[in-house]
Amino acid sequence: MTAAFLRLLLLIAWLGVACASAPAFADPAPRTLVRAHLEPTGPVVAGSEVKLVVDLLTTTWFTEAPNWPLFTVPDAIVSLPDEQADNLSEDIDGVRWFGVSRAYRIAPQAGKTFDIAPFAITVYPGGTTAPVQVMTPALKLVATLPPGAEGMSTFFPTTRLTATQTIEPVKEHIRVGDSVTRTITQSAAGTESMLIPPVNLGDVDGLKRYAKPPATRNIVQDRVGLVAGERTDSVTYTADHNGRFKLPPVTIEWWNTKTQKKETIELPGVTFSASTAREKPLFEIPVEAMSNGFPHRIIVIHSRQVIVGCAVLLAIMLVVWARVRVITFLRRAWKHAIDARKRYLEGEAVAWRRLNDVARQGDWRQIVPALYRWMDRTHEFGHPARLESAVRADDTGVTQLIDAVGAHYAGSVAPELHWKNAETALRRAEKKTRLQHQETQPLPPLNKF
Repeated sequence: MTAAFLRLLLLIAWLGVACASAPAFADPAPRTLVRAHLEPTGPVVAGSEVKLVVDLLTTTWFTEAPNWPLFTVPDAIVSLPDEQADNLSEDIDGVRWFGVSRAYRIAPQAGKTFDIAPFAITVYPGGTTAPVQVMTPALKLVATLPPGAEGMSTFFPTTRLTATQTIEPVKEHIRVGDSVTRTITQSAAGTESMLIPPVNLGDVDGLKRYAKPPATRNIVQDRVGLVAGERTDSVTYTADHNGRFKLPPVTIEWWNTKTQKKETIELPGVTFSASTAREKPLFEIPVEAMSNGFPHRIIVIHSRQVIVGCAVLLAIMLVVWARVRVITFLRRAWKHAIDARKRYLEGEAVAWRRLNDVARQGDWRQIVPALYRWMDRTHEFGHPARLESAVRADDTGVTQLIDAVGAHYAGSVAPELHWKNAETALRRAEKKTRLQHQETQPLPPLNKF
């Protein structure tokens, strides 16, 4: 009984050992690793770029790209360039790791030791059902200043810096509620725009300040590369009450790397005044609405606008009241214009111009109809007009024209027409005929009282 029991215990122990030494069929959970270092590792001169290289590794693979956050460092400019991430593959303690690497850019703006606090990055390793968050290690960055730059508020090294200022509108007087926009553009030679420090456009007493997002751009040329960087800072100030206001001068400090000296750029200030409109608002806004921040709009109407509005309204009322008369007048005017044009086209001047055109061509088939049409329009040669009615007065030109017209009607060959002579003769005959008609007409009756 005791021997059998001992054999049973030995069998159970052997099975336990065998199960413990048997290989596992389930895949191990993926592992993750994060590394970070600075390039260069030693102290740097303030204003120069330092790379913060971050490596993300896993024992499987990444199903999605990591979420690279943008963190901040006081007195430094941090950016993440839009560059392709580098793929990693390496052995660590006999284990194969895969991952990606990206580099942040840090530009210190002062001489001191910078603490780069850990920040979280979300990764998506294969073989897991949920994303994993890893923390970067804490790092320190030491930046120094060259001699002579210790008192600078912001250390910005470059070979050349220029700055321009625009203020819109260019007025010394505005109304309450109007705005003034101040824009300053800096251009640094051979420097990326992200490294240019912002201009201090602070608050002004009595004015509401609305800052716009800065605009940056890099000027790049073929075969040269980066030429300069530009940064534009713009702020809008709104006057909310009467008074005289001043935008203070702006001083920009920068370090000239060629001369190794501090230089400054002075941009002048601007003074302007604001006053309310003389007219009062149509309606007063309750005090409780203003204090509770309810949405509202102040409507101010100027006297000139009132006069123009009344004039427009009066003109519309007159047009509506007199629309029938206006329509009748326009119709009559249109009819008179059509009749006048018709009379002109059927008048003596157009007929004479037509006679001149065909007479110069010398075709009697067109000359004769044009001649009689003109005589009909003059009313001096009878009705219907007859060429024989013209006063000849021994005028050979008229006689020759009458003979030529008769020859044309007789079917014989009409002589060649010399229009200059005939034109003079016709005008002379017209004048003589008119004078003769005036002499033969009886005098008008005398008025009887």
